[in-house]
Amino acid sequence: MKRRDFFQTTGCGALGFMLATLGLRLPLGAEDATPTEREKMVMKLLMEKMGKTKAEAETMIDDFQNKLPMVQEMCVCKDCPSWVKDETVTGFCHPLVGKSKVITEEKGCICGSCPIYKKMKMVNGYYCTRGAELELQIEKKEKQAQAG
Repeated sequence: MKRRDFFQTTGCGALGFMLATLGLRLPLGAEDATPTEREKMVMKLLMEKMGKTKAEAETMIDDFQNKLPMVQEMCVCKDCPSWVKDETVTGFCHPLVGKSKVITEEKGCICGSCPIYKKMKMVNGYYCTRGAELELQIEKKEKQAQAG
């Protein structure tokens, strides 16, 4: 994520812009920080589906936010057969990104060759059309619980 994208996404004001320039961000509880809709959705998933406390979920969101630039930098999404030229986002496996609003057709998947996929020991694929690893893991556990 580019620093300007970060600033615009978080809405942190002048202080947020200065921190973003340095590659930092305000913690979620900070007065100027406004969680994005995606952060709110992930927070809800963490608390309701994974049983995390609010403090634990906030800590996890903060960790996700800190790792997002690294994920997007190492990401191989743009080399994927499913990639479309109109897409501007990468790192769909990341909880704060999730599935694409632009990519709708699965034409092949190279997620398994991504350094992030390997580093984080991910097991799914087609994150651009199916959602982030966290979402897919929760969905899988719910299906297993219903079946068994």
